[in-house]
Amino acid sequence: MDRLETYQKVDTERAWKQVRQRLLDDGLIPAGSGHTRNIAKPSLSRRIAYAASVLLIIAAAGAGYLLFDPWPRGLLTLETGSENNTLVQTFNDGSIVYLAGNSVLEYPETFRGGQRRVSLSGEAFFDVRPKDDEPFVIETKMAIIEVMGTAFNLKSTDEDFELIVEEGLVRVTLREHPEQSEFVGEWEMLTGLANRIEKSHVIDRTYLSWRINRMQFRDERLDNIASVISRNYNVRIDFDNALIGEHRLTVTFHNNEIKTIAEVIAFSFDLEYEILHGSSIIFREKR
Repeated sequence: MDRLETYQKVDTERAWKQVRQRLLDDGLIPAGSGHTRNIAKPSLSRRIAYAASVLLIIAAAGAGYLLFDPWPRGLLTLETGSENNTLVQTFNDGSIVYLAGNSVLEYPETFRGGQRRVSLSGEAFFDVRPKDDEPFVIETKMAIIEVMGTAFNLKSTDEDFELIVEEGLVRVTLREHPEQSEFVGEWEMLTGLANRIEKSHVIDRTYLSWRINRMQFRDERLDNIASVISRNYNVRIDFDNALIGEHRLTVTFHNNEIKTIAEVIAFSFDLEYEILHGSSIIFREKR
């Protein structure tokens, strides 16, 4: 039987002060920092106010940041620091990138011209939305990676690179040796060093779990966050009002259960939610 799980009314100002003080105590936000967005007055259980595993980062402190790059080419730069967070970003075509620490990704604000092209230095997991007439191209120091629709992990430095494909098919071509080109299929790994590439099978399939252990979203649309959570937790998330999905949220989820994630989202925007059979969640405005 479906069961409706909603929050009990509490002193909202006190609850928020408790959350903020916990973040200050843990050094997650700097002292004296203010909010970067206005949060709707919350209604939250004391358990969530003290949820140490959820880092609701409202100040501009954390592992990653968006830098709107004023280059003539109109590129944006997504860059992460050395913290152990995975910065999650959704492109305008619906594709998703999970950017690991110490990594830099350059991409256009809007893909145009029949091709989706980005450049990467560091490590990232890409979940690419398939488009038959628009290949997705990733440029690295050593190689060019071309895909149509797939999910794969890419690690690139100035000296080498490593690619692991989780779904689909990827083509890799060395920049300085274009004759060195290889197709990589599901659960295959391609490594490159100097002018040589080598393909092998992936034995440990838990290798790619790093991307969902500590997911950070910065000023991301709620419907994009829901899409990421749905895929990674195998649960369907719906909003009874499309306007709910337009809300933006800055938050880090650290190995949280899906119920805790739902509570944090509902708390942030004064919503209520319903969990159906453990596999579907619907958010709605409070009645």
